[in-house]
Amino acid sequence: MSEASPLSPSAPDVPPAIRHRHYGPAAPALNWVPAPRYLMRRDRVMRQLSATAPCRVLDIGCGPAALLSELSARGFDAYGVDRAEQALALADTFNDAHHPMTLQAELDPAWKGSFDLMMSFEVIEHLEDDIGAMRDWRPYLKPGGRLILSTPAHPKRWNAADVWAGHVRRYERDQLRQAVTDAGYTVETIECYGFPLANVMERWRARVYGKVLTDAAKANKNADTLTDESGSDRSVESRFWGVFSSLPIVMMMRLFCQMQRPFLSTELGNGYLVVARAP
Repeated sequence: MSEASPLSPSAPDVPPAIRHRHYGPAAPALNWVPAPRYLMRRDRVMRQLSATAPCRVLDIGCGPAALLSELSARGFDAYGVDRAEQALALADTFNDAHHPMTLQAELDPAWKGSFDLMMSFEVIEHLEDDIGAMRDWRPYLKPGGRLILSTPAHPKRWNAADVWAGHVRRYERDQLRQAVTDAGYTVETIECYGFPLANVMERWRARVYGKVLTDAAKANKNADTLTDESGSDRSVESRFWGVFSSLPIVMMMRLFCQMQRPFLSTELGNGYLVVARAP
């Protein structure tokens, strides 16, 4: 059986996006594929949602909306917002006519109070006023609605990949808990995910993106441009998609997703996943 199948029709000059049997949506010809850290986070998010019935979900800073499209295919009423045109264009390639997502650049005030679930992955570390932003999102949730967000962990691990992505901070657990609480949510759980594979991959990415940063500086790219590109540019990972998507590596990735579970309550991973509730 093939490991991948077409996700949705595309323009004649663009290969269709695919849905990998184990990794979910990917568009290797468009330089976006699920990276190992994404897949380890995806594993944790899907486990958090395993008992959640389809509901109305909002993904803030959705980027290519790969995970959102998976929820849409499961029957969720899926909405995504992202300011980056490049990200939304890529997200639209994952939009299935049979399970459509609503994708746009900004939040619609008419949506307030209508979502059961809100997600925001790898967003708040880009924001100068992270608490204010999370506070502004809260009215879009129904009372008691759930927020799931992720962000890079541990300032001591700051590296060139953070600069390339346009980050302004990384968090420690207590700092993150306080920020989410100050924004008006009740924190239920915080997991530190990614150990050990994502830690190793982060060192590799730091070296690679050190060179990318040099090239970006030559092209006079500013921080906002780097931020907008960070969610939809997986050109480095796309080079290795043929190997990474093969069955032996798939089996290794599944093993690494299992291996991280005993360490979620430790500080060994390189990312945090927060589950919180609105009042």
